[in-house]
Amino acid sequence: MKKQLTIIIGLLLSSSITVHAQVAQKLRELGMENIRTIETGGTTVAAFEDNVYRGTYRGVGKAIIAGMEGMGNGNLELVALDGNGIPQLSISLPDTLIAGYKSGGISLKEVYERMEMSYDTDRPMGLLKGSTGVINRSAWKADIVLYPEVSLENSTFDKLYSYRVNLSPAVEMDLWKGAKATAQVVFPIATNMKGEYKKIRPGVMTISQEIRFRNNFLARIVAGNFTDHRIGAQAEVKYRTGNGRVELGAQIGTTGYSAITDDGWYIGTRQRINAAVKGSLYVPQFNTQLDLQAGRYLYGDYGLRGDCTRHFGEYAVGVYAMYVEGEVNGGFHFAIPLPGKKWNGGPACSTDHTRLNKYLVYRL
Repeated sequence: MKKQLTIIIGLLLSSSITVHAQVAQKLRELGMENIRTIETGGTTVAAFEDNVYRGTYRGVGKAIIAGMEGMGNGNLELVALDGNGIPQLSISLPDTLIAGYKSGGISLKEVYERMEMSYDTDRPMGLLKGSTGVINRSAWKADIVLYPEVSLENSTFDKLYSYRVNLSPAVEMDLWKGAKATAQVVFPIATNMKGEYKKIRPGVMTISQEIRFRNNFLARIVAGNFTDHRIGAQAEVKYRTGNGRVELGAQIGTTGYSAITDDGWYIGTRQRINAAVKGSLYVPQFNTQLDLQAGRYLYGDYGLRGDCTRHFGEYAVGVYAMYVEGEVNGGFHFAIPLPGKKWNGGPACSTDHTRLNKYLVYRL
């Protein structure tokens, strides 16, 4: 009797290991990184990082399908990590939903409608602390990202004041959980401006560290050379509700002047402080995001800014308005996806991916 009981327990354990191992294998076949899985209480929990598909939800959709295909029985909970390995989203699929999809009785659209999503990832990530290891780590792997840049500035409606077209490749490397190093070079393609804008020059060169605390609090600190001729450091903290509809945050930074001159790379010693408090509201009924921030800008002036952005799938179009020291300004901005829904890696330079940036962002 004791021998039979031992055999039964062994079979049950091997079965549970097979289930979450199959889910891990399916995610690995997609090219997902930083995969961790565990089976507990009849639920298979799996975390993954998507550096393959353009757009968060495209990769999440692929992972949901792969995860359900790898399941034998039981519930499935997936945790999507961002590009720094920080948990962002939890997706729960009960066994009845998975069984219905695999039998053909439930469509994929119905799966998306009936599954549960939350930005509160504390519980599943706590369970994953008992997992045996990480599959396909992203640490110390480099991506080469090509950033096309287009800048148009007008002083009047009938005359173009300035234009710049650049191609700015960057090497982006994950260092450890939450940490990333970026090194970018700007290659000018076309411009009517003079000086450094006609020269090959350093772009964004930074090291950043992101941390997720309990109860949906996140913090990020970044130091290095930024855009708009600034070099220094900035820190940010924010809170996000479990449904992801409301976000509150604050940031503070100290930077000096940075520019390429005829004598080389000039870095100023005078530091300027900027700070802001922010709030964001997402209205899912209209796929619209409302943002408001109040802050102190680089040269000591104070102001308010409001944005309204409408999302159309992977496209986004918005308007903004600013009030600074008695002056009102505004404009519009948009983001369009660049070609390539999926990126493949290559052996050169030990990189995982060589790709265009995901979106072209423009503000006027």
